[in-house]
Amino acid sequence: MSLHSFNYMGIPVEYKLIRKKVKNINIHINEKCLITVSASERTPVKYVTDFVESKADWILRNMAEIERYNLTKPDDMIYDGKNVFILGRQYAVKVIESQENSINIEDEYVVIKSNSSESDVLKSQYMEFLKEKAYDVFSSVLNEMYQKIKCEGIPEPKLNIRNMKTRWGTCNIKTSVITLNLQLIKTDIDCIRQVASHELVHFKVKNHGKDFYRLLEKYVPNWKELKKAMDTRYKDGI
Repeated sequence: MSLHSFNYMGIPVEYKLIRKKVKNINIHINEKCLITVSASERTPVKYVTDFVESKADWILRNMAEIERYNLTKPDDMIYDGKNVFILGRQYAVKVIESQENSINIEDEYVVIKSNSSESDVLKSQYMEFLKEKAYDVFSSVLNEMYQKIKCEGIPEPKLNIRNMKTRWGTCNIKTSVITLNLQLIKTDIDCIRQVASHELVHFKVKNHGKDFYRLLEKYVPNWKELKKAMDTRYKDGI
């Protein structure tokens, strides 16, 4: 790994170069606007820099978009008035100081009673509440979809729940364990059915080829619309 830079129209641009076994030069910009470039060992640094500089306009446009998104994205803390999603519906958080600790949904509010007003403590309590709710909902949905799909000759799955950043679900075919992302509890129940079905179908078809999507569509005809909703809605930062 090495750091390199160049000037584009008076703007200094710095990137981190990582050597990999790749055919092409690849440019990645993360959420902090840090630029990482991967290239093979055989590609001279000057050639890499010239290539990156040729993409400078594209890089700066994307960095501007990332900065705009960072200004508007929801924060990751829990506090009075915070908007959160549960099962596809948006609620406002209402924090009440109390000697007892409890969380309940009341009309359009998620009411958090807590003996602490610290945001990190409230977040920890709220995450435990989500996990408990997710276990009940996910267990029910996974069993519901398994009863529909088991005729395909798939094993009865065991459920695991994790808070994941990049995947809605995973499956371990050897152990028959399906792991669902805790973040799914924020989405509509049909979205949860879609992910549960997706992972169940993997017990029959391991890859994402035509046979996989043909079988998924048999049980979830509108999976594309549901996936789009999951990827674009229900974001609250928690």
